[in-house]
Amino acid sequence: MKKNNYLVLIPAYNPSNKLLELIRDLKKENLDILIVNDGSCENINIFNKIKKEYDIKILEYEKNMGKGHALKYGMQYYINNYKDYKGIVTVDADYQHIPKDVLKIMTEMDNNPDTIVLGCRNFNSKNVPFLNRMGNKITSLVFKFLYGKYISDTQTGLRGIPNSLMEKCLYIEGNRFEYEIGELIYLVNNHINMTEVSIETVYYESRESKFHKVSDSIRIYKLILKESFRFMLTSLVSSFLDIILFTILIALLSKFGDISIIISTFCARIIADLLNFYLTKNFVFYSVTETKKIILSYYILSFTKMALSAIFVLLISKYIFISKTFIKMFVDILIYFLSYNIQKKYIFKTENNLKTYEK
Repeated sequence: MKKNNYLVLIPAYNPSNKLLELIRDLKKENLDILIVNDGSCENINIFNKIKKEYDIKILEYEKNMGKGHALKYGMQYYINNYKDYKGIVTVDADYQHIPKDVLKIMTEMDNNPDTIVLGCRNFNSKNVPFLNRMGNKITSLVFKFLYGKYISDTQTGLRGIPNSLMEKCLYIEGNRFEYEIGELIYLVNNHINMTEVSIETVYYESRESKFHKVSDSIRIYKLILKESFRFMLTSLVSSFLDIILFTILIALLSKFGDISIIISTFCARIIADLLNFYLTKNFVFYSVTETKKIILSYYILSFTKMALSAIFVLLISKYIFISKTFIKMFVDILIYFLSYNIQKKYIFKTENNLKTYEK
């Protein structure tokens, strides 16, 4: 394999001497490198040393914009100026990714074209700090629950991106560390191939990472939960409309006696579900599938949810003697999460749709 089939892209902000060590060892492997100076205000001399000692292009701008912005800035420059490579491998500036693992990513990219390759660390290693281990495991499980795919290292900065997927990565939301989780969300939602490669787990005693545990974690979870929050919001809006319509119809049809309850319930739910359908399609999942192809499936699911709710409340209430309202709340919460995953996976499809991640 030619070692310069791929360009190494390194975003750097206030780097330490680890960047110099990284560049030195990558150049020993004859790898071509592009660096983005993300508005550094400290240790500028390191960039000057790199320029002096190595033939490496360094892109620079004055204001710190964040890792996601730096990656997209570098990718845009790559698209405009480099034609002789198959793709890029992103590498962190703090030397958490060793050259042999960079080469592993490149080999995997050759074996799996049109695939994003993730270099994943083993968080069960003894040298991994407890908070890092738990944070990653929790994020991986949340990601699996919401998006249906388990990724062992959701924050890895060692990633191989082929030319065929490069331009798509420019439109993914996020300018700081949340960009990398946004990339995974886009890949999963659009069924784009990705594969994991096991890499060495490197941690240093001194603080090299620019990741801020509180603020950056909030940004990451804000992006992870963004879709599910929109889903919850549309569900609340349609439920509110359901109650309002039911109340109005009950008042108008009161002269028909008990049958007015059935008519009011049915009509209110039909209209409320229609609103929920359009909000979920266009506001939650931004589905590009034609309405006529999926609306029947949506209503079948809707009536199935009602039937399951009634059946389980009836069955549980025979054995657990508490308020049926509490039982219904518990059952409906479980059905809610099941419905979210069914709608996302089988009804409102998001293939080839970047709108979900545009700013």
